[in-house]
Amino acid sequence: MVLRRQRGFSIIEAMVVVTVIAVLMILAVPMGVEWLANSRIRSAGESMLAGLQLARAEAVKRNAPVEFVVDAAAGSGWVVRVALSGEEIQARAAGEGTADVTVAVTPAGATRISFDGLGRRTANIDASAPIERLDLDLPASVLAADKTRDLRLQFGPGGQIVMCDPNVTATGDVRKCP
Repeated sequence: MVLRRQRGFSIIEAMVVVTVIAVLMILAVPMGVEWLANSRIRSAGESMLAGLQLARAEAVKRNAPVEFVVDAAAGSGWVVRVALSGEEIQARAAGEGTADVTVAVTPAGATRISFDGLGRRTANIDASAPIERLDLDLPASVLAADKTRDLRLQFGPGGQIVMCDPNVTATGDVRKCP
């Protein structure tokens, strides 16, 4: 009598593996949703930072005032344009991959920040108050407030643009807002 060796898995072994994979997936999905939501805030922040840096660089290149105009009511849309002529340099539509992100502008009601030919902040052509800070967040209906990684874009008088986390308070942490 010749004995043959069995090859493969039994049905019980396969069911155990499937059960373990299902449990791991159930645990990983909430973290994945949180990560995706926070990446939308980061994406909107990086887009606005790129637009602000473009406005500053174009002001230096053209040696003329260039403004960054944000439409906070519609989300995170923005336009970079020459302040005197209104010539549009670049625009980003609100909701382009970051539809849920809300933008709070300080001071309230401000819509633009202008840069002069030296790349410094300058008074807006229309004499409106310039943007001092942009806070990006997600509504609580998308992700609980304690789970979001808020971002802030803050402007210095010399034209510096800083992206930071307003919730970080530890001294020496590079993510802390100045």
